[in-house]
Amino acid sequence: MSRDSSWWSLRWTGFAVAGAAGAVVWALSPWLTGRTEAWDAPRYYFLALLVAGLVAGLATGRPLWRLYVGAVLGQVLYMLIALPLGPLLPIGVVILLVFTLLFLAAATLGWAVRQAVLPA
Repeated sequence: MSRDSSWWSLRWTGFAVAGAAGAVVWALSPWLTGRTEAWDAPRYYFLALLVAGLVAGLATGRPLWRLYVGAVLGQVLYMLIALPLGPLLPIGVVILLVFTLLFLAAATLGWAVRQAVLPA
């Protein structure tokens, strides 16, 4: 594997990890809360986003924008695939964009801890 391709894969690994974490937050909601939609159980949703963001930040680090976009896309894809679609979907996506800032904040903290423990 060339240096360029390993750099590319490392950079996009965070995107994939965050996407999977975002989808898992929603996939676990029915089992852990009894609610189909994660945000219908706000304590669970906020805590799950914080934990998922922290793990993603610790595991992959920067660039943080890819973690945010990955988490948003993971959640939206889960909603599109696993949940019934309705007319409020566009509003839901906007709300999701705001709530996922919790994921980003926790990912930033995870990245900072990663930098302190594993200096470049």
